[in-house]
Amino acid sequence: MTMKEVEHAHATYDTPHLNAAVGVFALLANLVSVKMILAIRDIEVSANHLADIVDLPVDQTSHELHRLESAGIVSRQRRESRDFYLLNGVHAGALAEAAIFHAEHQQQERTRAGSPTSNLRPN
Repeated sequence: MTMKEVEHAHATYDTPHLNAAVGVFALLANLVSVKMILAIRDIEVSANHLADIVDLPVDQTSHELHRLESAGIVSRQRRESRDFYLLNGVHAGALAEAAIFHAEHQQQERTRAGSPTSNLRPN
C-alpha cells in the first residue's frame, strides 16, 4: 500500500463525522458566519463588539452566534454579566481562511488566463 493509499484510507466516505462536517460547511456557506469567524479568530468579543466589527445589528449577530455555538464552532463565556465569544479551536477559522485563499487563487488564475502573456508560462 502506498502512502497516498494509507492517507486516503483514513478519509472514508462513511465516517460517522460526515454529516457533522457537512453541517459545518453549511454554516460556512453563510457570509455573516464567515465574517464573524474571521473576526474572532484571535480574540474574544462580546456580541455588541462583534456586531460593530461585522457591521450588523446586534440581534442578527446574536442569532448567528447562537447558531455557531450550537454547532460547536464558537463557545460563550460569561464574565461580569456579559457574554464573550471565541472560536473553539482553529479548524473553522482555518477552513474560512482556506476558502478565501482558494477564491483569491482562482481569481488570479482567471486574470492570468485572460492576459496576453498567459501563454508564456515556463514548461
